[in-house]
Amino acid sequence: MPVTPIWCSDRQHSDQARVLRCCSSHFAGIQTELAESMDLHLFALFLVAFTVAVAMPGPNVAFAVAQTLKHGLKIAIPSAAGFGIGAAVHAAVVLSGVGFFIRSNQWVLGYLRWMGAIYLVYLAIITFRGKSASSDEATTNWSSKQVFIDSLFVSLANPKGWIATLLTYPSFISPYGSYATQAVSMGIAATAISVAIYSTYMFVADRASVAFKNKSLLEKITGTLYACIALGLLL
Repeated sequence: MPVTPIWCSDRQHSDQARVLRCCSSHFAGIQTELAESMDLHLFALFLVAFTVAVAMPGPNVAFAVAQTLKHGLKIAIPSAAGFGIGAAVHAAVVLSGVGFFIRSNQWVLGYLRWMGAIYLVYLAIITFRGKSASSDEATTNWSSKQVFIDSLFVSLANPKGWIATLLTYPSFISPYGSYATQAVSMGIAATAISVAIYSTYMFVADRASVAFKNKSLLEKITGTLYACIALGLLL
């Protein structure tokens, strides 16, 4: 059985130690660069504030629940992605400077508010009439795309979402860090948090809908939710 020379073993340990020192130095450099480009404490506060804001029941949450009650989780789950993209659009618009235009031109929010309310009233009417998605594959595919578009539209048409974004995002930008790094990080985080929270609400709504045996009653509840969301946008 061959015996490994002591000098060879020492050399291997030396190489391993060198690699570990190199990796530690590399990660330390990344942490230092990240800390210099953004305020991690401020970013952590943004994550908490945004999570609480999204988790609070409002028009978006009600719409996600209504979509789940009407179509079922399998068809309605793209709604979560729609709200996530909506959060990304909010962040991009506000942090790119376009938000100043919206803030100084309130008619934009009013226009979005009325568009969203009218569309939600339309959804309420067709739901009360009992026009829900059928189970065939073509309709299922169409409905999945449609619920994604609907959720994105409702997210962008919600003036309260724009106002909250305009007021909160700039507050968590550090003047001492890289603006681009902070803006991109906040946008990505907002998207991920939105998808996670709305998916959770939709999963809970789907579990709760099992208790409803009366399909007609479920459609009436869904239609009422759409109507209440429309009213909420106008108030």
